[in-house]
Amino acid sequence: MPVARIKEKFFQQLSRSKPIMNIYQILIICLLIVIRLDLEYGEQGTLSRNSDDEFQMLIAGGILPDFGKFARNIVSIRTLHFIEFYGDNHFCTGVILSSQTILTAAHCVTDRHKSIMNPRGLLVVFGSVERLEKYQKDESRRVMQILVHPHYQRYLKYDVSILRLVDRIPGNMRHVKPITKRKMASVYPGTLCITMGWGQLYPHGPYANELLYLEVIIEPHEFCNEMESYDRDTSICAQPKNKGQVCPGDLGSPIMCSTYFSGIIGGAQKCEGVKSIKFVNYSKVASWVSNTVGLFSGNCQICYVA
Repeated sequence: MPVARIKEKFFQQLSRSKPIMNIYQILIICLLIVIRLDLEYGEQGTLSRNSDDEFQMLIAGGILPDFGKFARNIVSIRTLHFIEFYGDNHFCTGVILSSQTILTAAHCVTDRHKSIMNPRGLLVVFGSVERLEKYQKDESRRVMQILVHPHYQRYLKYDVSILRLVDRIPGNMRHVKPITKRKMASVYPGTLCITMGWGQLYPHGPYANELLYLEVIIEPHEFCNEMESYDRDTSICAQPKNKGQVCPGDLGSPIMCSTYFSGIIGGAQKCEGVKSIKFVNYSKVASWVSNTVGLFSGNCQICYVA
């Protein structure tokens, strides 16, 4: 029944009633009006979720299309204990390399002096696109070891690190899978790619609950010259296809080009005021990654730690 009709009946009944109307009747009718209002405007709110204004605020400016196949490749990197509720301890994103190794940005796990944080203070959560969702025990793993690229220069180059998990990720999880890697993959200007993360919805804003995606276009290195710390030998330059940007919380997230893993978000990223985004070029660190993963798993014939 329309809200106007409910209110009309209410006042008609009120005018015909005795001077002192039953208080319970008044409360029941008022409750019906509130419920109906909630339903009507709740339905309108669902529709407005897909409006242009909403999308502009979603990685900042990200959207929620059906790219779920990529979600199984990434993890939420958190401190060991949440503060007030599940997921409020998320600070970076990572990529599943194998059942026991995660790739992320080196500056996620180091301080400004390049000192590596204690791995026992970290937790990796996987298998869900919702950051605030309560996860099961099998959907999280502690970290036993962190290895940073030997040539890492903070915010400039080789901004990658590998986390070794205490226990392996279960192999029977349908929504969790190592990322598809190409050792010598090349991307060229004009290529359309996708990145994702749980970062801030807008500058200085809250982190996203649902995993958000951002389409980016690969650009020539010159396009990223405005960035304070861009190394063309080890980086991929890109800009958002539409309005959007990467923000804190997205760092360590992958860039996927033609469904293949091509790099991760690394270096200093500004959440506003710039059009360019810098990614660590995976092809430049692939040998070190393969060697390190092999060292951890014991499956390489010649292993070394630089």
